[in-house]
Amino acid sequence: MAVKHTFSRYKEAVGMQIEAFWKRNYLVVLGSGGVVVCILLWRVLFGVANTFIGFSEGMSKYAFLAFPSAIVAFTGLYYRSKLTINPDKVYRMAMRKLNTSAGILEVMGAPLTGTDLRAYVMSGGGVSLKNFDLRLRSKRCFLIFPISGSERKGLVSVEVKKKKGQYDMKLLAVDVPMASGPDQRLFLIGDEEEYRIGGGLISELRDPVVKALAATKEFDARDESKNL
Repeated sequence: MAVKHTFSRYKEAVGMQIEAFWKRNYLVVLGSGGVVVCILLWRVLFGVANTFIGFSEGMSKYAFLAFPSAIVAFTGLYYRSKLTINPDKVYRMAMRKLNTSAGILEVMGAPLTGTDLRAYVMSGGGVSLKNFDLRLRSKRCFLIFPISGSERKGLVSVEVKKKKGQYDMKLLAVDVPMASGPDQRLFLIGDEEEYRIGGGLISELRDPVVKALAATKEFDARDESKNL
């Protein structure tokens, strides 16, 4: 029993060391793997082609290297697009949902327009190695940006999770300042519990955007006063 317990502890320690090494060097490992695959494909393709057609060594060496290199590169780009989140796409998805929501348009007035001021934080993603088990971690994007309607302005909070290459919107909320009383928070997707996920990450992200908006208004006011 003691031997089994000791072996389990050593196995856990080795697993933690391997996981730490993987986190630090996974890009190098994946790059090296891509080079090895590229060389193997090159040798196989050259061997098959040389069986049917006689190539000169000098001509075929570089001609056949380009094809497997392109295969490996496009494969890498394909999986990268499946695993990464594009904040611009998240922004367009959110604006499309907001501009087709009768409840939001009734409060803020149509049409709704955004600005170039956006803030986002990425979490998760990549490949994890835990207990000798290789896994793809889901990636999340927390995005916040201001919008303006014909009647009111607001601040949009978005949380999107990407799993198996698909965008899954977990949260879409708008904070609308009211003439009297606190801001009104309108939820299209998610709820207050989802808003507070990650220890209130969206709330922490909200403060810099509010400060940036205030600074932008100050700069606009100065520019207008100088033009008078």
